[in-house]
Amino acid sequence: MANEFNITPEEIEDGKTMGGIAYFGILGFLIAFLTKRENKYVMYHAQQSLIIVICFLVVVIPVIGWLIGIGAFVLFIIGMLNGFKGEIKPLPLVGNLAFKFGILKPEAGNVPQAPEAPGSPDVE
Repeated sequence: MANEFNITPEEIEDGKTMGGIAYFGILGFLIAFLTKRENKYVMYHAQQSLIIVICFLVVVIPVIGWLIGIGAFVLFIIGMLNGFKGEIKPLPLVGNLAFKFGILKPEAGNVPQAPEAPGSPDVE
């Protein structure tokens, strides 16, 4: 995953604290987004945290909201630990969805392409 975003070891080291802080609700997201917007590592974690914040907002719906809230809390813990440890791993369920926001885009040419299905017209 690190190669897709071309995140350097220096960005990881510089962004560990804000990468973890990004998961502390909307305030953590805003602090990380506004203070380290140029750091790809921080933006990687900030965009995932934004999905978790949205999930927490759904908690007001009974039963379904509580289940989503528990799941969002688990993802919050995983994301925060990844952020503080310097890891570049998409969170289960929300990681790929978060990347659709486009806050941090993969570097051109580094995006893995899905293989063509056998028997498709483009495959020989």
